[in-house]
Amino acid sequence: MTEKVQAADDQFPTLVYKGHGPHSRAGGTYDFAPANDQEDLDAKLADGWFTTLPEAIDAQDKPAVKSDDTAPPTRKELETKAKELGIKFTNKTADAELSAAITAAIAKE
Repeated sequence: MTEKVQAADDQFPTLVYKGHGPHSRAGGTYDFAPANDQEDLDAKLADGWFTTLPEAIDAQDKPAVKSDDTAPPTRKELETKAKELGIKFTNKTADAELSAAITAAIAKE
């Protein structure tokens, strides 16, 4: 999640924080760096730094999950799409077979 943070000009330089670093605090370790202007702040935030220390430490425990659009569809996704297309199937229908039926039905449209 990239959120635009706008700091007032009189708030520079300011500090930004990142989890996993040489400094420790209850809850985890962290690193910090200065952001000297808005452009520097935007670049650091885009690179995974945070404006508050609790956010940085919390983020190290819950790393961002990147979506993998190349992953094959789950069984639930296959079943949902098959139902949308009116394809009949049972619990014994293999995922590969269901996927092929969906592909064929979409090609006919």
